[in-house]
Amino acid sequence: MCEMQDDTLTGTLSSMDVATKENLENLVKVGEKLLKKPVSRVDLGTGIFTPVDKMTNEEALIKMAKLLSREKHLRDSRSPVGKVATSK
Repeated sequence: MCEMQDDTLTGTLSSMDVATKENLENLVKVGEKLLKKPVSRVDLGTGIFTPVDKMTNEEALIKMAKLLSREKHLRDSRSPVGKVATSK
């Protein structure tokens, strides 16, 4: 399971209720920066994020998407219900 979070958000960036154009643009920037960070986990003892891989969050999401896509294709190919209808 992939999960990304940024615990440094403050002010309007940390509020789900502020849907101004400026705030949404700033949230996009935060997300883009988060994608470039290395995959990390929270150390439950310290509460600090520690890198666990040389892969970035973006690379990990792409890898997960490919894995899920392959799994879907495998399941569809094995199930008559899951197959896409073809025209005759």
